[in-house]
Amino acid sequence: MDVHSLAAVLGAAAGLAGAYLHRRGRVRAWLPHLFMAAAMAAMALPERDPLGPAGWMLLLGVGAAWALGRPGTRRGPGRAAAALDLYAMGVLTLLMPAVHGGGHAHHGGGADSTWWVPPYAALLAVWFAARLALATAEYRRYAAVPASGPRFDGCANPSVSSACSTAMITSMAVMAFAA
Repeated sequence: MDVHSLAAVLGAAAGLAGAYLHRRGRVRAWLPHLFMAAAMAAMALPERDPLGPAGWMLLLGVGAAWALGRPGTRRGPGRAAAALDLYAMGVLTLLMPAVHGGGHAHHGGGADSTWWVPPYAALLAVWFAARLALATAEYRRYAAVPASGPRFDGCANPSVSSACSTAMITSMAVMAFAA
C-alpha cells in the first residue's frame, strides 16, 4: 500500500470514528463525518469512484451548506466548524487531480508542474487558522456551561470531533505533499 492510499484509509477511518462518536447526537453532528469519510474512501479506491473530484466537491459543498443550516437559524462554532471542514475537504478534493497529474483518479501519476503548491498550502493554512479560532470559541462556550448543565450537543466532546476532522484534512495534506 502506498503513502497516498494509506493516508486515504486513515482519513476514512477518522471520518467513521467522528460519525461513531456523534451517533447519539443530531444528524447534523454525525452526517458531515460520514460525507468526509466517503470522500476519503473514494480516494483510497479511485478506480471505483463513481463521482470523481468534481462530484465530491459538489457533494461536500452541499453537505457544508446543509451542516451550516438555513439562514436565520442559530449557528454555533460546531456548525461552522463542520461546514468549514466540508468546504475545505471539497476544495482539496477538487485540487487532487492537479496535484497528481489530472484524470479521473484522485491520486496516481504525479504532477508535471508545481503551480498547485501555493494555493494548496494557503488553503491548508487558512483552514488551520479558522479551525483553531472555532475550537477556541467552542472551548469557551464549553467552559462557560456549569458542570451540572448540558455540555455539548451531539454526545461527543468538541475537541474529539476536531481531532477527527484534523486527521482527515491532514491526510489530504499527506496525500498532496508525499512523494
